[in-house]
Amino acid sequence: MGTFYECFVAMASSVWTLNKLALSFDPEVEIIQVESGVDFSIVFMEDVLRRKEDKRLTVNLTRGKVVGFTVVPEFKVGCTVIQSQVYLTSLKCK
Repeated sequence: MGTFYECFVAMASSVWTLNKLALSFDPEVEIIQVESGVDFSIVFMEDVLRRKEDKRLTVNLTRGKVVGFTVVPEFKVGCTVIQSQVYLTSLKCK
């Protein structure tokens, strides 16, 4: 299987699970979708291609990159935020 397919299946599974469990959370769970073309932020996003590499290298390698598409959306439960996982590109979407 390819990386794209694996990431897509992980995203679909995460969203399905969250939708099933969201009603049981107090406070409610929010799903935040990152749009294509948004500048990458290491605080709120994780690069799916750099997940297994040294995190210190990620800062330099992601400078100037933008989101190509979201693999796993960001989740917010109360004050806790779970980073979105995104595929990065060098191209700005118009």
